[in-house]
Amino acid sequence: MARIKLEDDFKKAIAGLSHKQKDRLLFRLIAKDKALVAKLHFELIEAEQGVTKEDRRAAVEEELINALEGYKNHYYSPGYLLLNIRDLSGRINRHVKATSDKYGDVYLNFLMLNHTYRIFADQLREASPSRSNTFDKYVVKRAMRLLNQLVKMHEDHFLDFEEPMKELGNHIGNQHNTMNVAINLGLDVNYLLIPERLR
Repeated sequence: MARIKLEDDFKKAIAGLSHKQKDRLLFRLIAKDKALVAKLHFELIEAEQGVTKEDRRAAVEEELINALEGYKNHYYSPGYLLLNIRDLSGRINRHVKATSDKYGDVYLNFLMLNHTYRIFADQLREASPSRSNTFDKYVVKRAMRLLNQLVKMHEDHFLDFEEPMKELGNHIGNQHNTMNVAINLGLDVNYLLIPERLR
């Protein structure tokens, strides 16, 4: 949503409102933005109760694993699996927006992708290129995004992700369709398999 530039006279008029009027306006505006509500709830309520971003990250991790394990008995196709993965990705995004957890963004995305392959590698391998193409593109683009995020991370944090990087690189390398998409989209899987190359 584009920001509107407020005129100085309008700002002064708003500043002149009573506290009660300002509170009423503020509550009405905040309620229209779910991400802002979640962020403020985390900062003003949960943080006061001692809930940390690490606590929230652990809860999301458990949700992701439980959801993926739950999909195990309901696999139909790579396309339907992708719908579920996108739903989980939205859960990660909401966590990151609420907590500004950049580390958790990378951690949870690696977890989601790797755990998906741990469970569904065989089914994905058996799918035709036309059936798995959209799923493969999603994985490859997500891997490229993760590599870009890792380049910007502090070296101490980067070391935490060497194993998940290698695991994802191996998963992609073991999937013929995904590997072809990686080549077509310009993802060098060696950056995942040999993390030192990224530094």
